[in-house]
Amino acid sequence: MKDYGLTMAPSDNRRFAGIILSVLLLLVFCPAILAQESFVFPIEGERARVTFVQGVVKRQTEAEGTWCALTLGTFVRAGERIMTMKSARLELQLPDRSIIRFDEESDVRLTKAGYNSGEAKRDVRFALMLGKTWANIQEVFGSEKGVQVETDNAVVGVRGTIFRINVATDRSSIVRVYSGSVAVRRPHRVPAPGEEGSEVQRIPGPTRVDGPHRVTMEEWVRIVKAMQQITVSPEGIPSTPRKFTMEEDLNDWVQWNLERDRLI
Repeated sequence: MKDYGLTMAPSDNRRFAGIILSVLLLLVFCPAILAQESFVFPIEGERARVTFVQGVVKRQTEAEGTWCALTLGTFVRAGERIMTMKSARLELQLPDRSIIRFDEESDVRLTKAGYNSGEAKRDVRFALMLGKTWANIQEVFGSEKGVQVETDNAVVGVRGTIFRINVATDRSSIVRVYSGSVAVRRPHRVPAPGEEGSEVQRIPGPTRVDGPHRVTMEEWVRIVKAMQQITVSPEGIPSTPRKFTMEEDLNDWVQWNLERDRLI
């Protein structure tokens, strides 16, 4: 038999055996790793991933206070403020693959982004000061806490649903639910000095005080179900939920979100 020069030294044999062993171990454990990946969140820490950007979107960090461009693939962290300029749109992905989007001329802050996959809990909170948001929240967590969007005069709490919120310049807002349900309540705002409920009060002259009265949950909470909407006045007064149709609701912003949702 001819010798083709394939004889290896002992050190080469050991190196070659080590490579073969590494390959075998990778083949053995790779399926388990891949199977586990579908249960491990791709995003870690209190942040959300930017998965779509159209136009100019700015981000203000809580620590530095400076504004910079928000680009595709980067992360928004808890405490940061976002502004979408004219004709701009933004999509964020949460660690559980839930999606939240913002239309042009929106002003929003990611106030909290707590996740605990081991205990199946999440606590994500956005403060929408102005503009439009669309949320497609995955129903994969326990019932203790979910995702919350707060406006100046309403708090929308969800666990698994599709809904949108519009906040106008006069501070009024509208909430429309497409699937699932949301709970809309008045925010627990700390009163300013002199306001009712504040620890620092101006002392008025003698006035007649009404007697105690019963306050029901209905005064503070509205449950809005699929294909229902609710409006909240600038003073924080909610309407009674009413039905709406896709025909009356279908505009460019809604159509775009429906198309994006098909990609999830």
